[in-house]
Amino acid sequence: MARKQVVLRREEILDATVEQIKKRGIATTRVADVASALGVSSGLVHYHFATKEQLVEESFSHAARREIEALRATAGRPAPAITRLKALLRLYSPTGQSVGWRLWIDGWSAGMRDTGLQDVMQAMDEEWKAAFGRLIQDGMEHGEFHCADPREAAWRITLFLDGLAVQLVARRGVLDKAQATAWVREHVAAHLGIAASDLEPRRSTGQPSTTA
Repeated sequence: MARKQVVLRREEILDATVEQIKKRGIATTRVADVASALGVSSGLVHYHFATKEQLVEESFSHAARREIEALRATAGRPAPAITRLKALLRLYSPTGQSVGWRLWIDGWSAGMRDTGLQDVMQAMDEEWKAAFGRLIQDGMEHGEFHCADPREAAWRITLFLDGLAVQLVARRGVLDKAQATAWVREHVAAHLGIAASDLEPRRSTGQPSTTA
């Protein structure tokens, strides 16, 4: 029981640190802020994490693991490639469900000076690109997508989404979200040989469905 409590407390600290970094940024998040959010002493946080640098790096690893779990679950669904693609875009795109872009942009920036953090960010980026590539390949094999190189298409799509995220998150208000969503569909569709309308949400017919 004592061992289980230690594990749970450690995970709670990581979760709280991720939320504080989203709100404050890496540079201004203090161990004291994390402790205050949890209602514990800074000493307890330091019991698990000797330094702020270790706390930040492990928090990013923790957040990345959760995102990759969601990615793999979505990509591995028994559904047509186009359905899974739309679901992946909702997870990854800054115009979709993702609430983590503030965290990831901060992580990439800090990773330029922290090799451990850079490794975490790079591993997650590679996982996403590989997942998109496999999905595009699957769609090509089933006649849903048409492109010359699935890997290149995956890179072009994710690079576009990364750049769009910077504009939407770091420069709030400079780009209308509805317009950005249209651009995402047009960009992805152009690389996969499909119509942008194919990526629009499926209209409800009042009947239960297992597809997006």
